[in-house]
Amino acid sequence: MASRKLTSEQANWLFLHFPNKTNKELAEELTEMIRKENQIKLTRLNKLLEEDFGESAKKIIDNKIKAINKFKAVSESLIKRYARELHCPRKSREHLIMCNQVKAKATNIKRWMKKAEKVEHIMEWLRTFDEKDTRFCVIEGNGQLKSFRVSINRFNKEEGFDRSIFLTSQFIPEISLLRVHASLFRAFQ
Repeated sequence: MASRKLTSEQANWLFLHFPNKTNKELAEELTEMIRKENQIKLTRLNKLLEEDFGESAKKIIDNKIKAINKFKAVSESLIKRYARELHCPRKSREHLIMCNQVKAKATNIKRWMKKAEKVEHIMEWLRTFDEKDTRFCVIEGNGQLKSFRVSINRFNKEEGFDRSIFLTSQFIPEISLLRVHASLFRAFQ
């Protein structure tokens, strides 16, 4: 086994949960399991130290206590090694899809933040849109979000048909951005 042997209970747990969790989640949960087990062992070993044993026995117990106290955490790379040694099944398709979606969203958010603009005059900004334009603007509160939504509705009703574009918006709450997309007005499609 790798640098630390897993108990049969921990190995079974890892085998069962490997396909459906990220290595980071597995490492955190396995670390917590090992810490709880180590606490129980430390309590027992400390009680043994209070007993009247010879010097060699106390040295052995002290060494075991030191070894337990050295444990910090299980790393993701260690999870990979354990999984290989245990011949764990591959990650499930659903899990991989979910992980890829999370990565894609994080990548998109970074890209959107670079493109985001601060908008002072909403209607003037909306008039600069062409067909198939997608732009992002920073939203600084619910009031500004409502102003944008009202302005987009007003633009679509008053100017959208004449300019043959229709604006839609999507608020991204994680980063307080509004995504505004211009498409061909439905009457012209």
